[in-house]
Amino acid sequence: MPRNMSFVYAFIVFAAIIPVHKAHAQRDDAEWLQQCRDDRHWDRRERYCEVRHTAMRAPGGTITVDEQRNGGVTIYGSRPDSLIITTRLQVDARTQSQARDIAKRVQTVVRGSSIYAEGPRSGNDYDDDVSWTANLVIWAPRQSDLRVSTRNGPVLVEDINGDMQLETRNGPLALRNLAGNVRARTTNGPLSITLGGAGWTGAGLDAETSNGPLSLRVPDGYSAHLEAGTNNGPMSLGFPVTVVGRIGREISTDLGKGGTTIRAVTHNGPLSIERR
Repeated sequence: MPRNMSFVYAFIVFAAIIPVHKAHAQRDDAEWLQQCRDDRHWDRRERYCEVRHTAMRAPGGTITVDEQRNGGVTIYGSRPDSLIITTRLQVDARTQSQARDIAKRVQTVVRGSSIYAEGPRSGNDYDDDVSWTANLVIWAPRQSDLRVSTRNGPVLVEDINGDMQLETRNGPLALRNLAGNVRARTTNGPLSITLGGAGWTGAGLDAETSNGPLSLRVPDGYSAHLEAGTNNGPMSLGFPVTVVGRIGREISTDLGKGGTTIRAVTHNGPLSIERR
């Protein structure tokens, strides 16, 4: 696509989408900027905070954010033909000038359906007194296949139907109103699952946290086969369930009329199951 046509398309995408999400996005961006500027009580370094927006036609294929090392990833289901990426950039340095210089060298890269933040590396391009994080907030088509992994950053996915592999090492993982074939793992962090609708659509959900609490919220009247448990931690049930035998550290039961299997496990942490 010629550069001038790309600009025209980006303008059309923003014109079409921003009125729908404008108040929500502006409020979230403003809140993030305020928190970014205020949350430095112990740090004597200078901080620079910036929000950037990128809009384009949805590239097709599996949306991949792989090994995001400096920041978290949030993906919301949105329009079927477009992709909007918000980059929330935070840089800490000895001086404001140095922080701004580092920020200029951080880019949000989109190559096909692969998205990642790229910037200078500690030890090579700057010393230990400088750090940067780029949190990506992505508005993607509701029907999307995802491959997302982070190190030391949260992952949140909401209102998406597709084939998904989601992983975070040392960070929280939140799944809200998903469908399809979903495999989700967090190594050291809480796992939060909020189900939506009347039942799971698709192949099912397989979610685990190795070291962290697990919370599962289920709507009234929801139908699925539930496999849930904790190896080392208490279990709390906010509504009655029918099981064969005694309730111990694991539950295997049909919710409502039964159906697709939803598996949610924590190996070292408490488990709570509640009604929405």
